[in-house]
Amino acid sequence: MTKVETYKGRQQSRVYGARLIIHRREDANAENYFFRARVAGHRQYIRRSCETNDSAKAMVFAENAYEDLLVRKKSGFLLTEQTVEKFFADWLERKKHNFTTSRAKWKKSVFERYMSAYFGKQDISKLTKKFCDGYWAHRLNFWNTKQGLARIKLNEKRIDAKTQSSHNVATVPSFATLKSEASLINEFLKEATDEGRIARTIKISAQDAMSKSERGDGYRDTFTENEWKVLTANLFSFAKCKGKFANKKIHSLHRFQREQLHTFVLLASSTGMRVGEIKQLIWSDLDIRTDNDGEKHLVVQVRAATSKIKRARSVVAHSSHIIGVLDNFKTISKHNGTNDLVFYNERKNGDISFVNLIVAFKKFLKRCDYEKRNDGLRLSHDNKARTLYSLRHFYAVQRLKQNVDVYQLATNMGTGVNQIRNHYGRHISGDAFIKELTKYQSKTGEKTKSAAIKTLVEMVASGVLNEEIALEVLRKVASREEL
Repeated sequence: MTKVETYKGRQQSRVYGARLIIHRREDANAENYFFRARVAGHRQYIRRSCETNDSAKAMVFAENAYEDLLVRKKSGFLLTEQTVEKFFADWLERKKHNFTTSRAKWKKSVFERYMSAYFGKQDISKLTKKFCDGYWAHRLNFWNTKQGLARIKLNEKRIDAKTQSSHNVATVPSFATLKSEASLINEFLKEATDEGRIARTIKISAQDAMSKSERGDGYRDTFTENEWKVLTANLFSFAKCKGKFANKKIHSLHRFQREQLHTFVLLASSTGMRVGEIKQLIWSDLDIRTDNDGEKHLVVQVRAATSKIKRARSVVAHSSHIIGVLDNFKTISKHNGTNDLVFYNERKNGDISFVNLIVAFKKFLKRCDYEKRNDGLRLSHDNKARTLYSLRHFYAVQRLKQNVDVYQLATNMGTGVNQIRNHYGRHISGDAFIKELTKYQSKTGEKTKSAAIKTLVEMVASGVLNEEIALEVLRKVASREEL
């Protein structure tokens, strides 16, 4: 039996006839009109609110919307409505195999925390550049909104959270943070365009969120060599509960957590690995190899599944000292099986999860006295914050200062040569680096040297050695050695 639809206040379009009608809904007390449209080639009716209770205005709205639907259909775009919230969730589910677990989790949490309140209920096909740019005003004021204030209060009630305080909340986001968020928004908006939900590509830029003077240089800070000496001395005392870090009443779990932070920091600074890559290491990823001179080297296997760029690679630690540190840590770890996480957090019920040492590292840095700074090593002399990611930067800078080949360094760190040059090259100065960058081998010099050597070989082969010619040839070879 066919269902007969009845409508309250039904009116048919004079232009489009029965293909477009406006009406009031029988199942709701709302007075506003809705329209129902039939578009050729689309299987279902399209129904939307006219957002007015005036029938004449509702019909104008409906006819304009219908014309837009016809244009969209002709252009190959989708006609059905979908909220940004629903589109994002579907997109992330479809694409999650392209991201590491931690990266997918980051995208989801950032959208839910900051973006959902602004974009979530919007019809993705109706997004405009102007509306999307308005996100920055929402984002910069987020922690003063109801949602932001509620989240700060919620921290106190969280169980097993990395902190119950709100001191870790950056109420004014950094330019680097905003760039990351812009990248995420542009990523799913591009997908919406490719799917035919948005007619034109929309891109937003974090540069519209802050004036140039507010942005800074966009780089995370690292440590000077003197600061690093102070840091490592304090880190050892912290791990071994010595000096100002001594505490006879310290719990065994806290002792382990101190050793874990100690090992994590030294491994990060010795390999230049990303924080997310280190967090997902298992013991079988670590390999100790001995070279022909009998020296031991730590080689870490970064699996494709745990790499930000989804490519496996082998990472060589620059110092053999880390081998002893890891051996010691393994003996005190309760989970040191082949497939156990190297670094972990164990809940009260015994569940194991990835460790998060962000807050612990910040607190430790504040306790490292340096030049009478209020926050110790937490902030640089330029007042820039240091984080766990600063260890990756420290590794890169130190390797460049030791004249490590830039290509080899990029390979070891799982990044590109341009990234190395743009982010770390600015830290390097001195004659050694200048010489490395200006190294040049003359093709003419090489040809002259080859010709000279060929002359010597021919003289030896003939058995006739002209001393005068031989000496001249050797002078030419010697003069080209530095080319």
